[in-house]
Formats: sequence, structure tokens, C-alpha cells
Amino acid sequence: MKILIVKIGAIGDVIMSLPLVSEIKKKHPEAKITWVCGKVVYDLLINFKDIDELIVVNENELLNEGFPGKIKAIFTVWKALFLRKFDLCLYFYFSDLYKILILPASCKETRRFKKNGAERLNPIPGRHHTTDYISTFFQSEGPFSFNPEYPQYSYPFTPVNPIKASFPGKKWVVLSCGGAKNILRDDDLRRWPIESYQKLGQMIVEAGHQLILSGAKSDLWVEKHFEEIPHQSLIGKLGLNDFISLLKESDLLITHDSGPLHIADLANCPVVGLFGPTIPHEKLSLQEKSDFIWGGEKLSCRPCYDGKTYATCSDNQCMKLISARQVFERVEFIFKGNKF
Repeated sequence: MKILIVKIGAIGDVIMSLPLVSEIKKKHPEAKITWVCGKVVYDLLINFKDIDELIVVNENELLNEGFPGKIKAIFTVWKALFLRKFDLCLYFYFSDLYKILILPASCKETRRFKKNGAERLNPIPGRHHTTDYISTFFQSEGPFSFNPEYPQYSYPFTPVNPIKASFPGKKWVVLSCGGAKNILRDDDLRRWPIESYQKLGQMIVEAGHQLILSGAKSDLWVEKHFEEIPHQSLIGKLGLNDFISLLKESDLLITHDSGPLHIADLANCPVVGLFGPTIPHEKLSLQEKSDFIWGGEKLSCRPCYDGKTYATCSDNQCMKLISARQVFERVEFIFKGNKF
């Protein structure tokens, strides 16, 4: 069976869709999976052996550049799919925008996210998106029960022991304070205030733990807020796979609704996820040791994200109402070996 998956990004969404690959292989062990993905996630997906082929689209050319760039991106994918035949196409978008990418391919059947109308909505608000990807494949809304499993990840583990050796006996706590943006937009409403991260960082250090900052090069602005706090900064120094290697040796990640929240699951690193405008049950970590805080319990406007856009807001009180002390108490609770 030949299956075509169309899911370009973002990083967190792609990771939440990965357990789908495991379910496909359970039902069709000999299935050949081709995935049309974005350039940003290619370096990650290439390390999953159950994905047989990756066809890469330059999402920056496709979405941000002018007409010549869009044509170039589209024709690159068309060339790879020209006259290809698939038994099933899994298309994970409400919009038909990305269907233009797969026009040269022939699919016997297409299963996709459904619009709210005559057919039932999928994704279902409040349900974890991993379930939505899998239920789309099975064409079932239930009842069903499964434990999401990630396909085998084969990236050669890069130990960071030389760094860790400098901090013997300390718990490693990683803060990812930036992110929450992709090729299309900057979702700043999802971010916990940097001042709150700063206060939390001070508490972590005073408790005797090792503080590590992580993020992309675009997050270098974070470092100036921690100049007076002892820490190790790896911002802009790690690719996706090396970030997973870091988290494999770390004891905890703290971040808001962003890509690192999901990357931690691939590393089996516990997470404290911080949420406000979005529903945590749709995106929270799948690990038992992880926890989350949903700020703004008494705000009538929470949640304010409908899966596509946010309400007009210039003061994300839902995130600001999460205190550094509240998060630190969750950290200590986890480190004492408690289970939720």
C-alpha cells in the first residue's frame, strides 16, 4: 500500500502527527509512506526509518516570497510526484491551498481534516491533536483507545556529557523562552513573559539546579535577561536533532505552547507546559511525568484561539497570571518523584 502524507509544518504539529506513522505500520506493515514536508522539519523526519520517502517543499519560497519563488517551490514538488500513484492520501489541512502541491499525483482515496458543516469537525476542540491525525486515518470518531507511540528515531545520539560534567550532581532545567512562531506568523500571545522566566530562572539556580537556555538564533534576545543569573546558554547553537540530544540528558524542560514542548516527547524529557490562549489538552506532553499550567482560569475570554486565528488582544493576561512561584512549585513537585 502506498500512502502519501501532506503535512508541511509547523514543528510541533509535525511531531504530534508522528504517532500516525506507527499506527499506519501496525495496520499495514508493508506500507510505503511518502511525506510531503517543509524544509524546516526535513532534518528531523529523515531520521525516522518508517518514513520511506520525504519530498521537501521550501515553505519560505511557497508562502513568503513572490510569484517566481512560489512557482519554483511548487514545481520542485511536482517533479517528484509527476505521474506517481498512491492508494491513500492523508491531507492534514482545512484549506485546499496545499493540494496544488500534489496535483501531478494520482490518489485512489483522500482522507483529510474536515470542515465544520455537513460532516463532523476534525480536529475536535479539546482533544489531543495526535488523536485527530490517527482518527482521520482510521476514518473513525470512536469509540477507540490507544497509547500513542512514536516511530523509531534513529539519529545518532550526541552526548553532552562534557557540559554536564561541569555541573556534577545538579538537576538540569532547560528553559525555552522564545519560539512560538513559524513561517507564517509570530504567535506572541502564547509566550510567557520573559520577566516571569527570569524570576523562575533565579529560583531554579537558588535551589541548586543547573539552568540552561535553549532556542533558535532568533531567540538570542533572551540572553540579555539572564545576564545576572548563572546559566549555560545554548541558544542558536543546536539543530533540532542536537536539541533532542540535550533534552535526553536533561531533567526537565519548561516552556510555553511551542515546538520544544513536543520535541521533548521524542527525548523522553519531562515538561512543564505553560498555556493561556490555547487549550492545553490539545497539545500537552504525552509523558506521564509531565505537567501543565493553564493560566487565566477566571477570564471569560480563555481560550481565544479557534485553530486558525486569535482574538484581538494586546495584553495576554492569561499568560501573565501564571506566577514564577507557581511554576517553580511544579518543578520541585516533579523532582521529588511525585506523579500526577
